[in-house]
Amino acid sequence: MTENMRVRTFLVFLFLLFCGVYLLPNFVKLPESYPFHRKHLNYGLDIQGGAHLVYGVDVPGVIAERGERMARAIEGELKEEQVTAESVKMNDRKDEITIHVKNEGDRAKVVKLINNRYPTTLQVVRDEGTVVEVKYFDSVIEQWRQQVVGQAIQVIRNRIDQFGVAEPVIAAQGRDRILIQLPGLTDPGQAKELINKTARLDFRIVDDSGAAAAVPGLVAEVEKAGGFALGKNGLTYTEYVKKINEGLKGKIPANTMVAFEQDPNAKTMEAGKIALLVRTDTDISGDLLEDAHVRPDQYGKPEVVFRFGSEGGKKFGALTAASIGKRLAIVLDQVVYSAPVIQSRIDREGQITLGKASIDEAQREGQLISTVLRAGALPAALQQMEERSVGPSLGADSISKGKLAGVVGVLAVMIFSCLWYRLFGVVASICLGLNVVGLLAVLSALGATLTLPGIAGITLTVGMAVDANVIIYERIKEEIARGVSMQMAIRDGFRHAWSAILDSNVTTAIAAAVLVYFGSGPVRGFGVTLIAGIVTTMITAVFVTRYLLDILVANTKPSKMWI
Repeated sequence: MTENMRVRTFLVFLFLLFCGVYLLPNFVKLPESYPFHRKHLNYGLDIQGGAHLVYGVDVPGVIAERGERMARAIEGELKEEQVTAESVKMNDRKDEITIHVKNEGDRAKVVKLINNRYPTTLQVVRDEGTVVEVKYFDSVIEQWRQQVVGQAIQVIRNRIDQFGVAEPVIAAQGRDRILIQLPGLTDPGQAKELINKTARLDFRIVDDSGAAAAVPGLVAEVEKAGGFALGKNGLTYTEYVKKINEGLKGKIPANTMVAFEQDPNAKTMEAGKIALLVRTDTDISGDLLEDAHVRPDQYGKPEVVFRFGSEGGKKFGALTAASIGKRLAIVLDQVVYSAPVIQSRIDREGQITLGKASIDEAQREGQLISTVLRAGALPAALQQMEERSVGPSLGADSISKGKLAGVVGVLAVMIFSCLWYRLFGVVASICLGLNVVGLLAVLSALGATLTLPGIAGITLTVGMAVDANVIIYERIKEEIARGVSMQMAIRDGFRHAWSAILDSNVTTAIAAAVLVYFGSGPVRGFGVTLIAGIVTTMITAVFVTRYLLDILVANTKPSKMWI
């Protein structure tokens, strides 16, 4: 065997090993000690059934609340500037603030204050007599809308994770709706109750004293003594935290509790949790916040800026003044999302410096932290717009027909290949089977959710793979007709067909990438399946097919009757 064939044999072996490792969890229940991939391929809502919910977010209500806050803030600032305002209030449509003053001199001071302090937020739409009317810029309203919807999605996702639902779909739908799909959840009542529950945001000082060093060991002891672990036997995060703190009573200082932060290198809380000892006597919650957003600092690096109201500013100033040098944990529903160090006293407005190395990572971390902060600051009412429960009988029927369609499609293509291309068709059919196996292994490795559109994508991949073999085999037949040897015909056939195969797959991949980027739910699933299928097609239809044909020709007497 030549060196080139040894390398190709090794690569084929790696491909088969990859397929085996990532497909095994789909057929065998593996022990916890299994060192490799243990996740199986998930089925989507349209296959296994579950709950389908659509909620409308009360964006106008939040904007009206913001406007009322702004009116009170402007009234307070006018008093500080010694400008007497007879009234500062929102209009009936809740989109403009009307300010009545005593004289035109005060009116000019009001306009100046608005232009100086709110140049990118408010615009003066009426300035005459003793009346000034201002309204928010459209860009500000749009930014708020995105923030409110994003905040609601974050809170819902944080709560849905407690069900342990595999691959839930929680995404924005339109401008002010949220789509929630929970595969495998047959009772949507629990989910609705939890979704509508108000999120709890707290600011707690982290206790980094000597007692904190023993916390990880104490947590492990409580888990061992109680025989439980996060995510094991359906134990939710809230239940887990409650059990841990009950088991730690008397072992940790008074007025403290243990909460957990997810390791930044871990995909889930179960895979990597960091225990933190936090104080429970701070009495500062998210309802005291007015706003939180990301902005560039003086060096152009993203930082999180948050602002309290007057009451919250006083409490937060006293807390931070007494805790300089300590860490401040931002805790949403007992999950620690960030724990920055307090560098100085913070009154109404503070900054959180992000420790990520790259600007992109810092921006993503900042968006997450600001969304979590706003979760307590801007509660938005959710109105249920739609509810569907897909029963297990419908799911079983869907998957049965989908599997049947996929199997029939693959078998039909294999039979055609064998009848039309004879022995070469058999080789193509073998590679076709490897293509489907490899595609399922890739989807399993990605932790993807298989839906009915995904099954359609698999069937389409089979057709594309055969199309590549058709192009190659027709080129081989043309070379044989010219009188060249079988070895030369195979070599030239693959070489001449390569450009056409590459072009067709690249253009399909571009279309699939658009589906993944702009689509959601089943559309995105179809796109992911299609891209994965293109990768496995290039491996099996070109590389593995050529490898098997070379072995066949090298070890037998080739005949043009093979094709």
